[in-house]
Amino acid sequence: MLRERNLMIAGAVLLLAHVGVVATFGTAARGPFLSDLLQLVLGGLVAVACFRASRRSEGLARSVWRLAAAAYLLWLVAQSVSVYNDLFPGSPTASWISNMLFCFWFAPMAMAMFLDPEHEAGHLDSLVALDFVQGTMVCIAAYLYFFYLPKADATGELAHGVWAPYFVGYGFVAGAYLLRAGLSRSLLTRQLFGRLGLFLALSGSVDALYFYGPGRGLKTGAWFDILWSIMLVIPLALATTWKSAEAPAVLEHDAPRREKKIHSELFHLFYPLLVLIMSLRIAQEHLRLAAGVVFLSFVCSSARLLVTQTRLIRTQDALRREASHDGLTSLWNHKVILEILNRELLRSERHGQPVGVIMADVDDFKNVNDSRGHAAGDVVLRIIASEIAAVVRPYDSVGRYGGEEFLIVAPDCGPAEIWELAERIRNCIANCSIVVAGTSMHVTLSLGIATGTTAANAEKLLNAADTALYQAKNGGRNRVEPSAGRAASAGSGSSSAAQNSFWL
Repeated sequence: MLRERNLMIAGAVLLLAHVGVVATFGTAARGPFLSDLLQLVLGGLVAVACFRASRRSEGLARSVWRLAAAAYLLWLVAQSVSVYNDLFPGSPTASWISNMLFCFWFAPMAMAMFLDPEHEAGHLDSLVALDFVQGTMVCIAAYLYFFYLPKADATGELAHGVWAPYFVGYGFVAGAYLLRAGLSRSLLTRQLFGRLGLFLALSGSVDALYFYGPGRGLKTGAWFDILWSIMLVIPLALATTWKSAEAPAVLEHDAPRREKKIHSELFHLFYPLLVLIMSLRIAQEHLRLAAGVVFLSFVCSSARLLVTQTRLIRTQDALRREASHDGLTSLWNHKVILEILNRELLRSERHGQPVGVIMADVDDFKNVNDSRGHAAGDVVLRIIASEIAAVVRPYDSVGRYGGEEFLIVAPDCGPAEIWELAERIRNCIANCSIVVAGTSMHVTLSLGIATGTTAANAEKLLNAADTALYQAKNGGRNRVEPSAGRAASAGSGSSSAAQNSFWL
């Protein structure tokens, strides 16, 4: 915090120096040049402080402070042009550029309305980029509306007829910040948007004093410049004192609830609406120009809609997968594998082909968790799941029935075929070499098999396979046991498969 304290001290010294320059020189001699130069240095300190605040922050706060730094970099360009105009007066272009940039320096800060408080990662998102392009379209429309069409009394100044719309737009941005702070349940969002919203409201009030109040008609170097400097010291203080250690915190009584996003989504309609309103006035003078601005704004809005729709589809797909698959093994979950079994049994009724069921359970899995830890046990389950999925046929279905128990549904399998498939699975797992922390671990499966042909007997089919599984457990494990008939021991059945090794 030493550097932040030095920045604040430097800002206070520059403010005092500015007071001295205004008191000593005023609007005469080098007064305007020195006044603008001191404000240029002060604005540079604000940009640095905002950038440093972004580096100390995470997520939403980082993005907001980056946008604030971008806004003050835009302000620095405007102030640099003003300093150039003080040294080389008489350039209407320089005066026009500086005044336009001063009027819309806060445009990047308005982009903060579009940031998501829960999912903002602190980097440039494609939606934020599209919103920035939309904001650029607003600036283009604002240039045409505020500077190109109306005739001002002085070069580069806002015409009197557009003062009121300008302050309405300024007030909307400040009000949006305060609304975001008031509606948010996040302490971080309330603090950040609340403080910046109050500052923007105060800054807009100072602008109103310049256009409507005692500042009207004053030249550079007059006492009103001190107010501009104070408007630079305030964000400098906000940035240097910002702490985001409590960023993830939310109000305790609201912790279980998630913030509703509908109010923040409404902000995305603001820029296209502004473009449309200003283009209606532009169309009275230049129809094609207004049509071009509206068309580009429409393209940007449509692109944003497409990106949002694409993300929504991806999220829906992810939710469907999460609802149907086991989170640990990525196999079908308990509910879905039972639905698959019922579907296959219904198909069996129509076609007269039996459906085979295999109930498999990992032998002595509790010892794996107790001796190696639950993390190693989870990895073992994932390995077993992947090996079973690799052994079965493409049209067979494998699901995690519960715990360390798996259910395999094999259509068109009679007793002989389901026995052979179960033996392949048993052999595959028995020949896997799993090494945990340098110690080899042998894992086996006990399997119970059954076949059925009617959906009405699905529960009986599962009970038969489960009963056969317990018979395999009682018979010595690492074996296949049918629902009726003799067991297939560890040494019988198909030949030994190639050994697979897994190192954990």
